[in-house]
Amino acid sequence: MYLNSTLNSFDNFFQLIMLVIVFLIIMAVAYFVTRWIGNMGSTQLNNKNIKVIEGCRVGQNKFVEIVKVGNKYFVLGIGKDEISCLGEVKEEELVISEDTMKPLLDFNQILAKMKEKTFPTKKNNK
Repeated sequence: MYLNSTLNSFDNFFQLIMLVIVFLIIMAVAYFVTRWIGNMGSTQLNNKNIKVIEGCRVGQNKFVEIVKVGNKYFVLGIGKDEISCLGEVKEEELVISEDTMKPLLDFNQILAKMKEKTFPTKKNNK
């Protein structure tokens, strides 16, 4: 009777350890797949010849975007099912702020800024 009880407890412990190992493997796979998908998306956003300069919502599912293609600027009308070129704009006619042209921050930079705002570091003041 005692031997049967000990084996049952060993089986339960073994099952618990296996469950934890499987859980950790699933978490690791999810982490790496998420990173892979994130890297895929970021490489698609790093275009050298096409940049969205500015956009404005003009209605439900309707936007007007200023896009730089090469050295030319185009105004695009974007609807639910279509994209129309509304015209070309000269660079002199645009007011381009520095915020528009600077590259987007990556996640680590955003996280570091949020940590600094939320948990300011204490400096040694003597």
